[in-house]
Amino acid sequence: MKLAFRIFLFFFVVSFTHAQEPQIWNTYQAKQEQGVSSTNLRMDLIEKAPINGYDFLFYIKIKYRVTKESDFPIGNKLKKLYRIKDEIYDKMQSVSESYYVGSFMYDGSRFEYYYVKDASDIERHIDKLFRNKFSGEKYEVYVKSDPAWDLYVNFLYPNDEIRNFMSNRDTVIQLKNAGDDVVKPRKIEHYATFSTINEMNLFADAVEKLSYTVAYKKIIKNDKFPHEVKFYRDNSVTLDNTMKFTTELINLAKEMNGNYDGWETFVVKKKK
Repeated sequence: MKLAFRIFLFFFVVSFTHAQEPQIWNTYQAKQEQGVSSTNLRMDLIEKAPINGYDFLFYIKIKYRVTKESDFPIGNKLKKLYRIKDEIYDKMQSVSESYYVGSFMYDGSRFEYYYVKDASDIERHIDKLFRNKFSGEKYEVYVKSDPAWDLYVNFLYPNDEIRNFMSNRDTVIQLKNAGDDVVKPRKIEHYATFSTINEMNLFADAVEKLSYTVAYKKIIKNDKFPHEVKFYRDNSVTLDNTMKFTTELINLAKEMNGNYDGWETFVVKKKK
């Protein structure tokens, strides 16, 4: 049986619904000057940011101890940080109109970020929460004006390279979970879109020189990129390999002022 998997860049699979509003969350790590950071954020808000009226960034910094074994808290401390996160979230829902946009962990500190309409009385409620339930924790509370949502857009939200990695990572995990032999080459189909026919044709010629076969060129319902090309080539789907061919195709599409839209394949089961 062939089970098709299609990956489109900027599509993330971790989603849930809260308060009637669909939310899409994902996590990534990045190398920093003094170790590794971990960011968990709500991805779908990039389509709305900045949201009018939610002009204040309210955030809480919680300290944890970094060990030789890990840049991040482990065991009971990690569980406690998750409990603190949940308690803060519940409290924020009851005291302020807010958007929880994500968290950031690095160098012994975890930050919980919210955009709020009115930050005037939130600190008192957070202080009471820690005093009653987490009195042993070291924390600090901050409020700053950020009507452009600069922290979310330019700090939390991943760049193109990281988003590509996240997309490939999540899809390779799904393939492995389906029993795929990811090192075995198979047909992989790709999609790219362009503003003009000429740009599409230039791209199609370029990928053919990379041993891809063009399957079709057609017009699609897309105001910005109405010209789509579909092409394919055999490849394995290890994470390293998917990063190589997607990075190459992303850069090539950009050279032609186009957009690489992703790839799809089917599960190749491991032989028993």
